[in-house]
Amino acid sequence: MNEAEFWDSLEYRVCDELASFTEKEIRSLWCDGFVPQQFALDANEPYIGGRVWIGGIIGRRPDYQEDWQFRLMIGKSIHSRAEIVWDTLLPPENKTGWLTVDRARKTIVIAPQIKSRKS
Repeated sequence: MNEAEFWDSLEYRVCDELASFTEKEIRSLWCDGFVPQQFALDANEPYIGGRVWIGGIIGRRPDYQEDWQFRLMIGKSIHSRAEIVWDTLLPPENKTGWLTVDRARKTIVIAPQIKSRKS
């Protein structure tokens, strides 16, 4: 999986996860794309951050979207973007609980369980 494929796949995974929330205000939300801007790969808690387009805000027109912030926790430090194994960052389809939504701050945090890659 390359980087572009990853961001497209993550968009759909986030939509599915949002739909599984019990809170109506979160369950109504959907994701329409990521714009990665920060690559804090060697931080104490490494992450990729940036903008994410979120729609489905209750009380707004159906096509309305807001510019939120996201943080994708990558689990372990790496030295460069070229070292990222993108498919290991995609949350498994049979897992839940990896998405945190803060509507007040307009942020989402994605913390997938990092899968080990077999050689």
